[in-house]
Amino acid sequence: MLELDNLDHKAIESLDGYLVRKDLVRTFSRQFPVPTYVVEFLLGRYCASVDQDEIDEGLDIVQRQLSTRTVRAGEEELF
Repeated sequence: MLELDNLDHKAIESLDGYLVRKDLVRTFSRQFPVPTYVVEFLLGRYCASVDQDEIDEGLDIVQRQLSTRTVRAGEEELF
């Protein structure tokens, strides 16, 4: 878990519901063959919170959507 400083708390107060941790983007951008902005959009939609339980629930949704809607290299013949 990341430690939040005073500036982070001020940003959370004024931009609640719009902040997404950037380390979450890196976890999905290398796993799935989609542009980074797609991952950022999904994370912004489902993980824009500082509550870890909400983030975990959103990560499950993003993982499920990306895994069911993308084709990985070598799996083209399945479609």
